[in-house]
Amino acid sequence: MLIGYGERLKKLRLESKQTMDTVSKAAGIAKSTYAGYESEFRQPSLDKLAFFADYFNVTTDYLLGLTSEQNKIETKFALDHYKDSKDFHWDGIPLNEKELKEVSDFLRGVLEKKQRQNVKEYRM
Repeated sequence: MLIGYGERLKKLRLESKQTMDTVSKAAGIAKSTYAGYESEFRQPSLDKLAFFADYFNVTTDYLLGLTSEQNKIETKFALDHYKDSKDFHWDGIPLNEKELKEVSDFLRGVLEKKQRQNVKEYRM
């Protein structure tokens, strides 16, 4: 039996300033079902557990109580390596720090959009 996942779900929900209604809608479940997870009256399926880990950007190990570290998944961008570099170029044209930041910001936006789409796919 899983113990402690409810407290962790509640903590993550409150830290992200979300309501049970918001999280339950994102997960595609009834609010009462989600409330049952937080109170540990109900246990989430493996699919839902994976969804919540992705949704709150933590590992399933954290949700399952196997570690006390949230171990948030940090996305590293290859362009971050080049922030101080003068040799980064695109198609033979050197990019300055401002241009590199614009490229990096664009790619972060693409990744965030992809992550939002992945959350939507979980609901289907």
